[in-house]
Amino acid sequence: MKAQVVEQVTVAQAKTAIAQTAALYFAKDANGRYRIDRRRARPVCLMGPAGIGKTEVVRQVAEEQGLAFLSYSVTHHTRQSAIGLPRLSECEVDGRTVPITEYTMSEIIAEVYRVMRESGKKEGILFLDEFNCESETLRPIMLQLLQSKTFGPHTIPDGWMLVLAGNPSEYNVSARALDAVTADRLRMLWLQPDYNAWRAYMVSRGVHPVVLSYLDDHRRQFYVFEKGKDGEALVTARGWEELSALLLAYEALGYPCTLAQMQQYLHAQEAAAGFATFYDLFRRYAAQLPLEEILTGTASPEAGALRELPFDGRLSVVEFLLHSLQTKSAAMQQDADLAFSAASFAGSVPPGADALARAQELLQKRRAALAVRKDCGVLPPEEERREAAFLSRAEAAFAPAQTDAEASAALQ
Repeated sequence: MKAQVVEQVTVAQAKTAIAQTAALYFAKDANGRYRIDRRRARPVCLMGPAGIGKTEVVRQVAEEQGLAFLSYSVTHHTRQSAIGLPRLSECEVDGRTVPITEYTMSEIIAEVYRVMRESGKKEGILFLDEFNCESETLRPIMLQLLQSKTFGPHTIPDGWMLVLAGNPSEYNVSARALDAVTADRLRMLWLQPDYNAWRAYMVSRGVHPVVLSYLDDHRRQFYVFEKGKDGEALVTARGWEELSALLLAYEALGYPCTLAQMQQYLHAQEAAAGFATFYDLFRRYAAQLPLEEILTGTASPEAGALRELPFDGRLSVVEFLLHSLQTKSAAMQQDADLAFSAASFAGSVPPGADALARAQELLQKRRAALAVRKDCGVLPPEEERREAAFLSRAEAAFAPAQTDAEASAALQ
């Protein structure tokens, strides 16, 4: 018999597959019952390299499908936390009252019910990461979960889809290869790095354009995993995203970013050194040339010297202009979002009597709602940033107000 053929999929293909599976598992018949019985709803398993974006893909599907989302790492749990602790109780057997052992509520199942209660969503995705790194005592419990959707005596509520993720054993010494019994209970999706999907998503999140420009010409450095005599070389999508955040923060504070710091995110010498050189050129030309004047249309005649730059210099100039335009565009959008939130809030607080109490009550409710949605995993990052920015500005404006008149003035 031939061994199973493993077909790899991109992150974009995996996202589509999970979305279609969710639509299938949550479909109901004319009587309002789920078309697929929970025991036949095989969990989807994303298996792939570390840092490829498995968690984020599932989170995106939950947000786009309007589902609740709860994420757990199996490595943080033992048999006791998964199925609960044993305790003595009593029951009647053949006319006699006898002591029996029962289990307290599973921590994970209790969290599912909490998310349902606080988010107001009855359907959701329970995401269990690093599931093939479970402890030996938890392994039989995981097999039961895949088969019957239960942790010990505790059942995952109807309307919750199970998605798992893991790393192949070559990436994680704690990971085990899947045995045939486990694999037979899963819908396996073997992921491969997908730069195009990551790039499109990162543009919407405001990634540093220098990162994208460098990777456009060095795609093989987007994901690196190599074993050598000096150890492992590893560069991941997560590493590039977090390095981008570092660069943006350092630039805002006026700090330089060195090769040593880049190596903390890019654990491969070729990628770290190559990007450090590229970024250094970007910063050097940005400091020496009148690039801001070009953006404002006030460039002096000396700007013609830009044409004399070598190719890498021209590329760095383009990156600086893109970065500046992106920053200005984001600032304008933030101002527009803030104005919209303020206008909406003002319409909910009538001027005059009780303006102060009404404003404080609404701000408190919006702050609480923001915390609940974030805790339940149903708050997109951009929406969180927008709402948090408004609340901070609004609370600061109302803080000095002591009377309704002062509150109305602060509102305006």
